Amino acid sequence: MMKKIVLFLVSGLFAALTTGAQELAYNEKRVDESAPDSTLRNEDPIKLHEVQVTGRTKLRMLKESAMPVSVIGERQLQGSANNLNDVLARTVGVTIRNTGGLGSASRISVRGLEGKRIGMYIDEAPMSQLSNFVALNDVPTDMIERIEVYKGLVPYRFGGSALGGAVNVVTKEYPPLYLDFSYEIGSFNTHQLNGVIKRTDKKSGLQFGLGGTYSFSKNNYKMRLDNIDGRWVERDHDQYNKIIYGGSVKATKWWFDEVKLELIGMHTKQEIQGIDIDIREAYNFSSSYVAALNLKKDNFFLDGLDLDMDAGYVLGYSGMKDTAMHRYDWDGNEMPPTSVFGGEQNKYPSDGRTRTNEATLKLNLGYTIDLHHAVNLNLYGDHTSMHPGDSLMDKALGFCANFPSKMNTLTTGLSYDLSLFGGRFQNAFTLKHFYFSSSSRSINTFSVSEPEAVDISKNYFGFSDALRYRLSDDWMVKASFNSEVRIPTSEELIGNGFSILASPALQPERTRGVNLGVMYRHVKDDGGLLEMELSGYLNELDDMIRFTPDIIPTMARYRNFGTVRTKGVELELKGDVCPLLYLYANGTWQDLRDVRETVPGTNVANPTKDLRIPNVPYLMGNFGAELHRENLFGGKGQNTRLLYDASYIHEYFYDFEVSKYQERKIPTSFTMDAALEHSFMDNRLTLTLRVKNLTDRHVVSEFNRPLPGRYVGFKVRYVFK
Repeated sequence: MMKKIVLFLVSGLFAALTTGAQELAYNEKRVDESAPDSTLRNEDPIKLHEVQVTGRTKLRMLKESAMPVSVIGERQLQGSANNLNDVLARTVGVTIRNTGGLGSASRISVRGLEGKRIGMYIDEAPMSQLSNFVALNDVPTDMIERIEVYKGLVPYRFGGSALGGAVNVVTKEYPPLYLDFSYEIGSFNTHQLNGVIKRTDKKSGLQFGLGGTYSFSKNNYKMRLDNIDGRWVERDHDQYNKIIYGGSVKATKWWFDEVKLELIGMHTKQEIQGIDIDIREAYNFSSSYVAALNLKKDNFFLDGLDLDMDAGYVLGYSGMKDTAMHRYDWDGNEMPPTSVFGGEQNKYPSDGRTRTNEATLKLNLGYTIDLHHAVNLNLYGDHTSMHPGDSLMDKALGFCANFPSKMNTLTTGLSYDLSLFGGRFQNAFTLKHFYFSSSSRSINTFSVSEPEAVDISKNYFGFSDALRYRLSDDWMVKASFNSEVRIPTSEELIGNGFSILASPALQPERTRGVNLGVMYRHVKDDGGLLEMELSGYLNELDDMIRFTPDIIPTMARYRNFGTVRTKGVELELKGDVCPLLYLYANGTWQDLRDVRETVPGTNVANPTKDLRIPNVPYLMGNFGAELHRENLFGGKGQNTRLLYDASYIHEYFYDFEVSKYQERKIPTSFTMDAALEHSFMDNRLTLTLRVKNLTDRHVVSEFNRPLPGRYVGFKVRYVFK
């Protein structure tokens, strides 16, 4: 489905540190070498074989667009971070909620809104149901050209119905002949292997690619059991295995400008680590297979009309095996299972498998009328069906809770772009229509009778508008307004067939908000870059969807929570102190409040009105530095980088703060990471030593889940092109 979701499985998995042209520019003339986005200066002409290239790069154009967006470039991706989540966690306004080490569940929060509200895209293609089998964090950072983090608004060309923002991973293009191999070994018995090979036949214009990645970790770090007696134990059931493989073929000399077919497969097995008890047998597993087709054509039957179409199909299998007939506490004492049929963690055992089928289609038609006007039509359709089966669970529950269901969505977006005063003023207005339908079965909340068939169909409208005005070469202001809709996901609306009940009465989330920002970007006489951006926002989210327990033991469903008001301020500063040193710093204050007047369904005054939404950080900051020098140890074609990053998150509560004396809170965390990178042979061979959580601090995430301590990793990467 997604154009290059597949590329990371297929042809991804580690691309070159720089393209050929960037390498030439790097060697012949310094072009913002210290900036994390590797942006070529607008004012600097780069001489490439007697061709003078000037103008704004794609990165800079994105930053200076009307959309509220943060852009992360190559050099920041190749810093002390060893995965995409680490990179995103240092971005202003973004929080990553991990539950453990490599392979653990994680959620991206943008301006306090997280999870399913945030759209996940690879090369502008929605991940949709594929996110149940693969996470953005699985994409190796070396194959990424840049990451775009949109806040509050989602570009019309992306499709879908995310409303809290979006993360778009843009993968690299490859030269005609390319081989990339890397291996990293690290703490907690961690091993990560990646490889890709690309070959282009110049005569036919066909490009072939094969790639794969393998990740393994025991995640056997020490953790403190704060919920028991504060003792330290070693995680002994958190092993993670994942393999991804695939191939692609792309044609560039047919009637379409580009035709690409990609096929991938992926398999995961992850043990379930106990916290309250010592789980020894339960584990999750999944397998999925993806086919994706992408078509591109400029001047599609009409000058100025461009077509971009993605079609995809996903076949997935997933489940949990929890059949142990014994449980154990952390003292090794044997206990009976949770039911007479077995089970270590829930009130019932599990030994089933769910089959998921999904077909998607995204069509984008953009028409440029002239230099000032352009229109765009975007259609995104999705059909999902689930077929769960778990006879052991049904037997333990005493009724059938596994049933098939399906869901259809169609999002239509019509946009108009306006550019005036030589491009100083830009405006983008989008009108959207949202349609969804579902067919499922629902168990009555107050009984365990036979599930009843439920069919629904609904329509909604929304809009957004973003504008930007350039005051001078260095200063610009931005503003955006929106009233948008997020269609519930298939899991929220029709459940997963066993542990999550269908919620056919669920209403889509709606948001109304405004974003304001000012940006300063100045290129110094010595070529150094100084950049500052200040943003503020105010949003109101209606019918917020939350995951809640149900009357049936261990069964749960999604419900509409009510109205939440969010506001915040973000500040980011970065720049070249001198030709060898680059610094950055950012800070975020965000405030999410419950503004419901009464308890839902009653006339009782809401006791948590105007209180901060729990389990959401509200004060965060990051700081980093990069020291770089070519040929530091003599010779030629070498480059050395020393990197340092620090992250601060202020303490926050995971219950509503009804008393200043309550103790249920996630403590303040301050962590530091560092890395030393040295490349040889003009970046063909790179050695990297990185240390995460440099001081080995005890850090916990939401609900006080312990995170890894100090991690030390060593990576070798070789590129041939």
